[in-house]
Amino acid sequence: MAPTGRGGSDEETRGDAPTSRGEPLQLIAHSEGNWTIGEQALDVLKRIKAPIAVVAVCGRARTGKSYILNKLLGAAGAAGFEVASSYRPCTKGLWMWSQPLRRTALDGSNYYLVLLDTEGIDAYNQTTQDGVSLFSLAVLLSSLFVFNQMGGIDEAALDRLALVTELTRRIRVHGSAAAAAASNGGAAAEAAPAAEGDKTEKKKGKGKGPEAPSPVQHGASSDGAAGGAMLQEVSSLSEFTPSFMWLLRDFYYDLEGEHGVKQSPRDYLETALMPTAGSGPAVEAKNMIRESIKCLFKERECVTLVRPVSDEAALRRLDTLPEEQLRPEFVEGVSKLTAAIFARAQPKRLGTQLLSGPLLAGLAQAYVKAINTGAVPTIHTAWHSVAEGECRAACYAAEDAYRATFDPNTPADEQLLEKEHQRALAAATAAFQERAVGDPGLQRRWAQRFAAACGLAFEAVRERRLAAAAEALERQLGELAARLHTEARLGGQDFPGLAASVQAGVGGVVGATVGAARWPRLLAFTHQQYASLGAELWERAAAAAEAERQRAALEARAQLAEAQRQVATLQAELAETKRRADEATAAAATAAAAVAKANGAAPRAGAGGGAGRRAAAYVDSDDEDNSKSRGCFGFGC
Repeated sequence: MAPTGRGGSDEETRGDAPTSRGEPLQLIAHSEGNWTIGEQALDVLKRIKAPIAVVAVCGRARTGKSYILNKLLGAAGAAGFEVASSYRPCTKGLWMWSQPLRRTALDGSNYYLVLLDTEGIDAYNQTTQDGVSLFSLAVLLSSLFVFNQMGGIDEAALDRLALVTELTRRIRVHGSAAAAAASNGGAAAEAAPAAEGDKTEKKKGKGKGPEAPSPVQHGASSDGAAGGAMLQEVSSLSEFTPSFMWLLRDFYYDLEGEHGVKQSPRDYLETALMPTAGSGPAVEAKNMIRESIKCLFKERECVTLVRPVSDEAALRRLDTLPEEQLRPEFVEGVSKLTAAIFARAQPKRLGTQLLSGPLLAGLAQAYVKAINTGAVPTIHTAWHSVAEGECRAACYAAEDAYRATFDPNTPADEQLLEKEHQRALAAATAAFQERAVGDPGLQRRWAQRFAAACGLAFEAVRERRLAAAAEALERQLGELAARLHTEARLGGQDFPGLAASVQAGVGGVVGATVGAARWPRLLAFTHQQYASLGAELWERAAAAAEAERQRAALEARAQLAEAQRQVATLQAELAETKRRADEATAAAATAAAAVAKANGAAPRAGAGGGAGRRAAAYVDSDDEDNSKSRGCFGFGC
């Protein structure tokens, strides 16, 4: 079993569990000049939100690349990547193990290790351009690139790595327009088309036309400026290339340097990459390859493995052989190799950005799209496209986080609503920052977009909540006003009593509502009610006074009518008295006349006249008294 490697535990690096659940998935396929992305593998990558490390094993066909990957998985037998013993390659394109290995970094953070198995770069049914494209994709996507080779490092092996020089033609860091913009921090220019060289590639029709000769083919010395430019381009690519491990299989050399000094495999590699002596185009071409490898892969390592078994038949069944049938040196070497790979396979970075599964998936799609359209994959253009997509997704995630965090039942108070808005905006910002990638200008642009969207959503909620609160306040104030006016009309309260009712009613409304906006309205309502209730009390007092005046008038009229009735009664009684007096006088006169007649004597004139005069005087006296009486009661005196 392989050691854990730096920063990992036994549980995390054992392959038994992953292989029992995983399977190989094709990440990138190639058919009839077209490259495609495997959807299943893409889905697996998109689910890995943590940082991701990628180990790609590349090399010639039939050199045991899949065997090494299966050892990393801890797989045995038929489990793991397919291993075949025939000359026909069993791996086409790039294959990925479906179950990433969980790892722990030195700082305690978790990341996941993805293993990629590549088609042999010189398979018999593969064109040179296919091999270069495959090599380019493996380099672009991996954080540790393992170049698997049989035997030692010689000129033939270095010539096979001449693909490194081809990377300068197959990969660009910047397009011509984007390069200038990138130096100024411009994000828009990064999305510009690739350089003029890219257009030349497009005109070739997906690379099927004649290829431009490489510096190696014509000799780098034929144009020193061109060779220097190529090395400069390779050096700029090195910022984005993975760590490099040259794995030498069936290695049987004694690693001794000059004077018999023991060398490490790393020293052996560095010695092999030293420029050779001599002059001429051929020598300079070989030295250009060496310099290109050193410029492209700043972090280099070399590991050697001895031949696992001596028997050729057993060698063809290497994946099924138990460890006791393998050479102990080989078993120990595989153990050290897996430990070294685990230690060097750190999360992939693009500049300072740690890549997660979705970002790696986006880059793979961008690179494949560029190759299919005949363009040169431009790292910054591809990265800008991926960053743009991730920032867009981060913007949508931020808006979702804002909606999920904001409490729609927040009391309709300006300060409380603003506080809730800031709380939800903080959650949205955290969600955005968790996913957003790319340069600060790009992130700032999308951050402004989600902040504006959240602001619009907040304004809509705020207006709706405040409108509903204002409506509820007006409804309560209307009910209170009706109750107060009813009390003023029917309750018989004085102004202090009504003022107490106003205070109690307003206090109830304050307890049932929130928000600083209610205070001006409540103040205006209180002033309005005091004024209207005072006017109503005045009207009520005026009505009472009028009623009292009318009552007094009615009472006076009643008293007058009674007095008049009494006067009329007295007058009637006086008239009756006078009538009776007249009747008595007449009767007396008649009686006197009768007496006189009976006595036979005529009444003396003097006597009669005197009696008549006395009767008349009596009547006149009565009339005078009657006139005086009538004048006093008739208000005529």
